[in-house]
Amino acid sequence: MKPKVFTRNRAVGMFFLLVIFIIGTCVVMGMSSQKSSDEVVFAIDTYEVTDSEFNAFLQNKKALTASYFKRTYDIDYSEDFWTSSFNGENPLEYAKQQVMDDLLKVKIEQIMMKENGVVSDISYKSFLKSLESENNERQRKLKNNEPIYGPKNYGAQEYYSYLHSINYQKLIDKLSKVASNTLSDDAVQQMYEDMKLDYFHKGYSFDYEKISLISESGGSKEALEEIQHISVSNDVSLEEAAKLIGQSVRVESMTLDLDEVSKDDTLSQLLYETFLELNDGEFSEVDQISSESFMYRISEKQDKGFEKFDDVKSAVIQIHVQGQLEQKVSQRLSEAKVQMNEEVFNKIAFT
Repeated sequence: MKPKVFTRNRAVGMFFLLVIFIIGTCVVMGMSSQKSSDEVVFAIDTYEVTDSEFNAFLQNKKALTASYFKRTYDIDYSEDFWTSSFNGENPLEYAKQQVMDDLLKVKIEQIMMKENGVVSDISYKSFLKSLESENNERQRKLKNNEPIYGPKNYGAQEYYSYLHSINYQKLIDKLSKVASNTLSDDAVQQMYEDMKLDYFHKGYSFDYEKISLISESGGSKEALEEIQHISVSNDVSLEEAAKLIGQSVRVESMTLDLDEVSKDDTLSQLLYETFLELNDGEFSEVDQISSESFMYRISEKQDKGFEKFDDVKSAVIQIHVQGQLEQKVSQRLSEAKVQMNEEVFNKIAFT
């Protein structure tokens, strides 16, 4: 980080200006060295990871680590939390190991990005320059009343994650372009057949009934369950079954198709998940809200089929390439040569 030079009143003597500048520079440099000395923590296949990059990841693990120890050992955060041991497990060492696992995978992905020409430099120093450039550009646009997307100013970890995701997708796109020129249509067609159920099924639509029992004293779940049992056992309508026990029900015929509802309609989403488990003629469990007890019965579950091969061919190749890429990352992780600088690693702690 370049030291900032502050302007002073011209009446201040050059000597004092020089002294102030030197002191200010030393303070800024001292602050930077306290945050990070840019010492190498480890190297993976000759690519170095410095403590500044490691610490950026580590800060992200504070809350996650505290949550893990709360869930696992019912330990609350305290002043000596990071230096304590719980059943032989130390929070700081746990967090640092989580960072190691994350960074090793990220670095393998970045190495492959560089090998394939997606990026030219995977050092943290290069990333910080990119971050500074991005934030300067956002500030310029704000001053000129130009639109920006996302935050006004990126934090380091936030931008790191964003940039890595963008570059990873660029890698997939580049490898997919190569694959589309080398794979035969028959091979891609077979991939489509293998993956269409997981990726290209259009889902279902449902014709269903909502059956409600309303009572001022509280709609009884047990009464509605009894009505259902009588209806199924005696092959009579729900209305008739209700009369046999001195009750009455309201039956509403309805339709559910997620393509026709808003993505923000959480009730429809929940109903869809419930209906997926049911077949024609089957009932959901009885639920109760206030004085109303209700359940659902599927009248007709309609399979909407699959996306056509020609419409999703490019997506098939991308999914195939992504799967291969993940396998290669895992393989290279298992084969990677990692050299630890134990002295630097052991010094790292939360600031």
